[in-house]
Amino acid sequence: MSNGSDFYALQIDRLRKRPQFLRVAQGAKASGRYVSLQVCRSDDSPSQQALARFGLTASKKVGNAVLRNRARRRLRSAMLQLLSVHGRPGFDYVAVARTASVTADWPALLDDLTALFVKLSSRLATAHTTAETP
Repeated sequence: MSNGSDFYALQIDRLRKRPQFLRVAQGAKASGRYVSLQVCRSDDSPSQQALARFGLTASKKVGNAVLRNRARRRLRSAMLQLLSVHGRPGFDYVAVARTASVTADWPALLDDLTALFVKLSSRLATAHTTAETP
């Protein structure tokens, strides 16, 4: 029984294997001050089309293991918060930490990631509409 507030909850999963990350790296990219975001369509299987998946990367350029883990924890929290709003089902996202992401203010990190989501979603929308027009 519905109480009148029907909404669609986006299902979120993680990317875990290296080939998944490499496939997303071939997709669209956008860079911000604190993070870079990569996106591409999920696999063609129907089960993958119903959810948005994300992965996190922090290279040794970010710093030692403590700093890389801190950057990944911050990005994981930000991605979970923003994917429910800006994520699209059937797409895979990879957030690549930059050195400044470790010390960035939380609202600034969220704003940077939000801007990247908006930029990439508009880029995907224009690519989708140009692909449909003959």
